[in-house]
Amino acid sequence: MKVDAPARIRINLAQRELEVEGSEDFVRSFGDRLERMMELLTSGAAPPVAATRAPAARLGSFGEFLHHLPGTATDVDRMLAAGFYVQEHAPDRSFATAEASRRLSEHGIKIGNPSQCVRQSLMAKRVFVVERGRYRVSQTGRQHLRQLMGPVIEEEAGTGALDRAGDGA
Repeated sequence: MKVDAPARIRINLAQRELEVEGSEDFVRSFGDRLERMMELLTSGAAPPVAATRAPAARLGSFGEFLHHLPGTATDVDRMLAAGFYVQEHAPDRSFATAEASRRLSEHGIKIGNPSQCVRQSLMAKRVFVVERGRYRVSQTGRQHLRQLMGPVIEEEAGTGALDRAGDGA
């Protein structure tokens, strides 16, 4: 029985790194997508996500947004919702624990340990770290908020240039 030698593609791009390893056929299956992705990255074309992103105005004021939370919402849910609201209004689409906590306290909602709430969301994969001290609500987090708050939380369409690199665009 012939065993294929492992093949590998490694891209560094100043240590952000991407590595695909496996059989030659498996690695080759990523070739077209990686070539398109590299063309997008090296051309300097800005992903059109910012231009096509729905305006945060659909969320209304923070107070109106909070009214969509059910009375049974936990402190972790409140922090997740506040973080989502802050990120949707931030240019870098991220939030810090202090920003979300401050929004809640401005509306009379006191969270006992905001950092612990964010850690719990992080462990549940409802948020992820963007950079030190900055977070973004994940698709799992959006789904959780949609279950709690209904259609005020829209599904995020993966329309970024890198998302399209894999679908033949």
